[in-house]
Amino acid sequence: MRADLDENEGKKIGGGSGKTEKPLEAPNCGIATQAVYTGVISSFLYGYHLCNLNSCMDFIALHFEWCKSTVRADCLASAIDGGLINAILYLGAAAGALLVGRPFMVNSGARIQLLISDVFFVAGGLFGGLAIGIKGLLLSRLFSGIGLGISAISAPVYIAEVSPPECRGWHSAKHGLYIATGLLAAELVGLPQDPPDMGLTMRNDWWWRAILGLPCLLAGFQFFVFKYDLPVDSVTFLVRQGRMDEARTMLYKTYGRPPPDLETGLGDSNAAKLELKLKDLAVVAAEAGATRPITIIQALQDPFLRCSVVVGFFLASYQQLTGINALMAYSNTLFAQAGIPANSLTLASVLMCVANVLVSVLSTKLVDSLGRRTLLLWGSATQTLAMASMVYVVHMLPAESQGLMAFLFFSLFVVSWNYGLGAITWLWLSEIYPMEIRGQALSACGVIKWISCFFIVLIARFLNLHLSCVLFGAVSGIGLVGMWLWVLETKGCDIEDSPMTPRSERSTSILLGPGSNHASPNSNKHLRMMMSDEPPQSTDA
Repeated sequence: MRADLDENEGKKIGGGSGKTEKPLEAPNCGIATQAVYTGVISSFLYGYHLCNLNSCMDFIALHFEWCKSTVRADCLASAIDGGLINAILYLGAAAGALLVGRPFMVNSGARIQLLISDVFFVAGGLFGGLAIGIKGLLLSRLFSGIGLGISAISAPVYIAEVSPPECRGWHSAKHGLYIATGLLAAELVGLPQDPPDMGLTMRNDWWWRAILGLPCLLAGFQFFVFKYDLPVDSVTFLVRQGRMDEARTMLYKTYGRPPPDLETGLGDSNAAKLELKLKDLAVVAAEAGATRPITIIQALQDPFLRCSVVVGFFLASYQQLTGINALMAYSNTLFAQAGIPANSLTLASVLMCVANVLVSVLSTKLVDSLGRRTLLLWGSATQTLAMASMVYVVHMLPAESQGLMAFLFFSLFVVSWNYGLGAITWLWLSEIYPMEIRGQALSACGVIKWISCFFIVLIARFLNLHLSCVLFGAVSGIGLVGMWLWVLETKGCDIEDSPMTPRSERSTSILLGPGSNHASPNSNKHLRMMMSDEPPQSTDA
């Protein structure tokens, strides 16, 4: 069924009555836009938590005297404790991603999932801001990680579902933009600290608590808005739940219109278009319910689904094994090893994040023009060259130039990751899976992503600048070959007809093909019930 009636400006309706109607458009500052900008608070918190310890970890080590000193923070005990505190965030995120795939979370919807993540973010901020030892810091990062794992999946889903189709791409791009903004904010909030070579000054002794506690305010604000002021669930979710009256009301609110009186007629053709949109969603929801839940283990045993699942796992792990989060988490330390002065370390990290934000804005305009595969390949190739330059070029330069060139090559690595793996990975993953396994597959990819990140951030704490660049460059090069072999272009493809799982080959699937034993016994009854609710006719004619 199609709901894409002609919406050109000035179209005549009512059988030549002379009436004209504006095209069906959502208002710029309507309820959907408000919900999106509330949702991207989670995106901001995502980026903020990735490197909020970058500027203050040494001061935490000095405060708790991990090296038995208030002036020295580079001992083995500090490396171990700091590595654990940084890395446990990603272990918590893996648990959060696994939690998102549980039935009770799936049935609660993306907004409720974000509320749950806010509770974990607030708990993490409180434990961090009030920590009196390493146990408090570990609990802080673990709780924040669980919130991160939930919101990293739920936020882009919520933004995409609540956005009208005509502005979904632009709104969805805000997720990546606000992650980059969160990274920048985490570096900016560290600027008021005194330089590390001044040791544990009065400000350095407590400022780290403010850095760790700041997420409490943002997560608390988002919780209040989504719970009390703007409790907006997407039309798609409401239809899946069978709450058709609420779905109709929300759909009309999205387009700035009051719901019609269905007993007296729709009143105009735009109302008829909205009713057709609602009917389309009802049909899709009924068809999605026609198959019993499929587990990842079952999908791996199906030749039709196996390739997309395995390639998805590869891309999710590769995104993190390139070392991007380790580099962001320890950028000050790596810049110091490269020769950048101590009083300029945080400034260098800030400038790198500024470049990251600018490239994030640019990448939103390139996704649909250049294509997913092209950006992934170019991004990974540039990452590899940047790390190769760090290994083979920088050390041959004069000492006074090495710090500047290291900054440039590190920045090149970060921005190339951003427009490639950063911007495209989860967009591509969301496009390759059939609806029947999309939720389970994305949850599994999220778990793999965060476990990979946990190990790479933990290991990187014990690597020097040279070994870090060798490792990150080698992984980037190997992954580049893998993507060239296995990743197919999805630009312009229907989300339910991906080249990884084309509908023309669906009959070969042992789970989704004709005669499969995964059909729900109540699916036909549910579909007939949805289809029986025909929308009233427009009274314009």
